[in-house]
Amino acid sequence: MRRMARFSAVVKNVRPRTLLVSPLSYCVGVAVADHRFDLAVLLGVLFHILAPLAANARNAVTDLVEDGKNVPGRLKLVETAGEELLQKVVSASLGIMLLLSLMISFAQTVLWVFSVFLVLGYSSPRFRLKGRPVIGMAVFSMAVTEPYIAGALLADSWWEIPRYDSYQPIILGIFLFCWYFAKGIMKNVPDYAGDKAAGLRTIPALLPSQRSGAWVAAIATTLVYVAFPVLALVTNIPDRLVYMGVMVLPAVANMISMVRARTPVEYNLVGQRDMYVSVVFLGLLLFGVQLSVGSALIGLLAVAVMVGSDVSGTDSRASRHLARAESTVSIPGGGGLRGDE
Repeated sequence: MRRMARFSAVVKNVRPRTLLVSPLSYCVGVAVADHRFDLAVLLGVLFHILAPLAANARNAVTDLVEDGKNVPGRLKLVETAGEELLQKVVSASLGIMLLLSLMISFAQTVLWVFSVFLVLGYSSPRFRLKGRPVIGMAVFSMAVTEPYIAGALLADSWWEIPRYDSYQPIILGIFLFCWYFAKGIMKNVPDYAGDKAAGLRTIPALLPSQRSGAWVAAIATTLVYVAFPVLALVTNIPDRLVYMGVMVLPAVANMISMVRARTPVEYNLVGQRDMYVSVVFLGLLLFGVQLSVGSALIGLLAVAVMVGSDVSGTDSRASRHLARAESTVSIPGGGGLRGDE
């Protein structure tokens, strides 16, 4: 019974619903490279599931101060799973990623080194990159940019790097970076109070109020979603991708909810819905780049995983974890935190 509880807590802390954007971005890169689906692609998908999984496990251990205010119930999950076990999950994931990268390509092996830096440096007490307004969001954006680059560099041999006759891969890569940069701003709005208390200098936390942060996030999000169909019309990426403009509607509707939100639960729900918008956007982008049944199935599978995760409640950011729960997890600088204090 104890083992099952620990396993469940670990699963909730690695947050399955958030592990999808990286492998989807990787598949978009593979489609841009026009690489056939083979073992290397499958291993690459697994690599880019493990990277955010390791990052989430790492964040659960390092973000105790802000989580104590933003998602208090997560502390109980960390206590149940055990900080040592979560650290082992991080180490094991990074080790498996190294083995996978050595099997995939030289380029992926080099990117593994970069991935380790991103996983460990984003929330580590020493570097705490997440607490720097621009650098933190740039590192956060790598969650989709690095996988995309890895997919776009996939070739037929271990050493080979594909050559491109156009700037399409670069244009898409820059867009994905900007798109997820805006998502990072939005992601930090629900955590406004806790980030301020922890001294994190995120973009919303630098603003005078949570509502002003919501407005900045809403404007940034609207701009990137509107920009994509424009890019499809004025650059050499396929014109058919202009249909992606339909994603402006759910994205903007969700941002309207954000600027109207007043309670932690309302802000949290906006973040949860935004992940659906992001996954659907990447799924449609993948299908638009490579029109195939396989591409459509990958997108549908990603959405199904999200729905399954939400229905089963396997996420430490679920609304019920916003309430305080009895916990004896030791918070740096603050000793043990008890949820009823």
